[in-house]
Amino acid sequence: MKKIVLGCLLVGLFSVHADAGFDHRDDVSQWLDEAGGLGFTKTEVAQYLAQTTAKPSIVPVLRNAPERKLLWSGYQQRLVTSSRIKRGRGFVKKHAAQLHLVAQETGVDAAIVAAIAGIESNYGANMGKHLTLRVLATLSFDYPRRSKFYQRQLAEFFRLCYRQGLDPTLVKGSAAGAVGMGQFIPTSYRDFAVDGDGDARIDLFHSEADNIASIANYLARHGWEAGAPWLLEVDTQVEPVWLSKKVKRQGVALAKWQGRGIVVPTSVDSTAEFNLYAFSTEGQSEYRLAGANFYAITRYNHSLWYSRAVVEIAQGIAKP
Repeated sequence: MKKIVLGCLLVGLFSVHADAGFDHRDDVSQWLDEAGGLGFTKTEVAQYLAQTTAKPSIVPVLRNAPERKLLWSGYQQRLVTSSRIKRGRGFVKKHAAQLHLVAQETGVDAAIVAAIAGIESNYGANMGKHLTLRVLATLSFDYPRRSKFYQRQLAEFFRLCYRQGLDPTLVKGSAAGAVGMGQFIPTSYRDFAVDGDGDARIDLFHSEADNIASIANYLARHGWEAGAPWLLEVDTQVEPVWLSKKVKRQGVALAKWQGRGIVVPTSVDSTAEFNLYAFSTEGQSEYRLAGANFYAITRYNHSLWYSRAVVEIAQGIAKP
């Protein structure tokens, strides 16, 4: 009975059009009128959408993402693996020259870039199996809760395909409509992707150099500080009132944390601001102080679990 009720609830998240194609629909026509220039003509966009059908099964994939369902300890076991770290070391070795250049330009550590590439696409080996147009159209028109956000992504996806000379019906990516080694959604592709190989073209579909530079640029644009710590371990007793339940940029000066009895490395700037977060396990929670660089990683994925996994994979990659 519970499965039946859950199924009905999921179906209820979608509009009554969920079984239909995307041609001859008023909401699609309205979006076409309001979207502005898409590169392709309105007729061409309508023809692409007419070849696409909704995929309601995509929403449970998003809702059941491991960072939403697992304790930190379970998430850590799934993502922070010796094989991912080993492949990350190989990735850093293979791309050493460019990662060094990117680190000089942005301050973002090579191991962090590698860790994100490892989580997002297994270092480019798995950049997504879902047809991006189908995903974005479904979430734009048959998933009312986030329709406006995904309609912006859909519009930018068409502009991206036009610029890149791509057939929108053939592009594949993630269940959230992200593409490339770094899994950029279309608006992030527009705003943060950069040319990493100097060919005057930004291509996250084929260029590893562009992906590496773009991941680093994304973090840099979100406040990455060269040489600042990624995450600080906390072993002392923690008062619940000190904890931040949501990710925040502004924090408490490290000197104040030291005044509360938390021991941290003396090499860290005492004026730098940190927030204290709890990471759930089957036993007692673990605690970490996180500053600017951890916050920058959370802009890539807002999950605390994801961001700590990036740090721990990076630590493994960078370990001598």
